[in-house]
Amino acid sequence: MKAISSIFSTLIVVMITLSLIVPLYLFFAQSYTNSSIQANSAYNNYLTDINIKISVIYLGNSANTTFVYNYGSVPIIIDKVIVNNVSYNVKYEILTGSLVPLSSIINSNIPIKENSTIILQINGNYYYFNLGSD
Repeated sequence: MKAISSIFSTLIVVMITLSLIVPLYLFFAQSYTNSSIQANSAYNNYLTDINIKISVIYLGNSANTTFVYNYGSVPIIIDKVIVNNVSYNVKYEILTGSLVPLSSIINSNIPIKENSTIILQINGNYYYFNLGSD
């Protein structure tokens, strides 16, 4: 009798172990898939951020004579511009190699002082530019 109970107990343990293989495999396969999707998305965002190269060229005391230059390899979309502590919510796309007056982006020709700071929000990142002499 003791030999039969040990066989049954061994079979029960083996059946429990085998029944857990499928749920554990599905759980870890889904976790791996989710992690790899997040890693790929983060890497693509990183590559896009690296390829953004933008410059603000200050030639005078107004938004007409201040230019935004995209010299990167990807087009950019400016979501917000902050000049003289005034925020402008915009949706303006600048293609690669384009030079655009700041007045076209914010739809206004405001005066800009020589030592002003212009902040551009591009793809959720903020880019700060101090104008005037270095």
